[in-house]
Amino acid sequence: MPHPPVRRVEPPSRTLDRRQLLRLAGLTGLAGTGALSLAGCASAFGTQRADSVVFVSDGGEYQQAERDVWLTPFQELRPDLRVAEDVPKNYAKLQAMVASDNVLWDLVTATGDFGYGGDRDFLEDFAGHGLPLDELMPEYTNESIVGHTMFSNVLAYRTDKLGGKKPEGWADFFDLDKFPGKRGLRNFPSGAVLEIALTADGVAPGDLYPLDFDRAFRKLDTIRHETVFWTTGAQSAQLIADGEVSMTQVWNGRVFNLQKEGAPIEIQWNEHFIQADSMVVPRGSNVEHAMALAKHCLSAENNAKLSRHIPYGPTNLESLKLVEKSMLDHLPTSYLDIGIDFDNKWLNAHRAEVDSKWQNWVRST
Repeated sequence: MPHPPVRRVEPPSRTLDRRQLLRLAGLTGLAGTGALSLAGCASAFGTQRADSVVFVSDGGEYQQAERDVWLTPFQELRPDLRVAEDVPKNYAKLQAMVASDNVLWDLVTATGDFGYGGDRDFLEDFAGHGLPLDELMPEYTNESIVGHTMFSNVLAYRTDKLGGKKPEGWADFFDLDKFPGKRGLRNFPSGAVLEIALTADGVAPGDLYPLDFDRAFRKLDTIRHETVFWTTGAQSAQLIADGEVSMTQVWNGRVFNLQKEGAPIEIQWNEHFIQADSMVVPRGSNVEHAMALAKHCLSAENNAKLSRHIPYGPTNLESLKLVEKSMLDHLPTSYLDIGIDFDNKWLNAHRAEVDSKWQNWVRST
């Protein structure tokens, strides 16, 4: 039987005019700080890089929070440096910079399976630079990766569309009879969607890897015709905010913002997939400055501060007791006992296979 095509939510396109391009190339200063925004034009730094440190993240409210609690205070402590930002992170671009000996980024955020296996050839190791490595959650830290923030892929649902019923986990996400309505899933193979399908099909967390692709896709086929596939966090939030889907896979921080606006949306934390947003330092970067900034971000006091702005948890174990109590119920760190971890080493070693299998399924008709 032919599969219904994957329905995607596409991000809006954006065209910059000449004035905008000139403004970006001019390294516009950030209001009220000494930091600079490269906005995709890191090459404009050129030879001015000696006394600068370039931080790369994901943009939006997340990077604004990082700026407020980490970058701006660090800039004030280090007036001898220029703290700059670029967006978005891009692993292929990072590797190309290192390979060409033209590294323009210093401290880069990384998620998922990046930083293991052959990726380490492009990265500096963190040992010996004075970072509080012994205070960090060890499962999210290795030689060339330090986890700095924890977030989760969660099941979010509309309380006004399920007739008063509450899903208990991913199996209910796939139960269209008991819980009718459209579903939202991420159109990204390493973004938990395959693990979600296997978990819903009864695979225990400890048995998820190696991924059983055939079983995962068979499970996904059962809801494919009722699923909208999203590609950005903003899209995932908009789908459930508008009521286009009754349940969706979504990052927990997106739900928090919708709840603040009064949307009838709740999180089922059971079987949430935990991720650590990490930091990596490219080889050939301004290593000393990058490590100094990483040390600042990962200190117990500073690592706790990000949770004041966004409901993601610290990875520094000493930070947990410093997080404001009003935020605790919204943090993945409060639900670690019912969460599921990725096997990032396996995913790194099988990255091409996972992507190929996913693309073949997406294209199948």
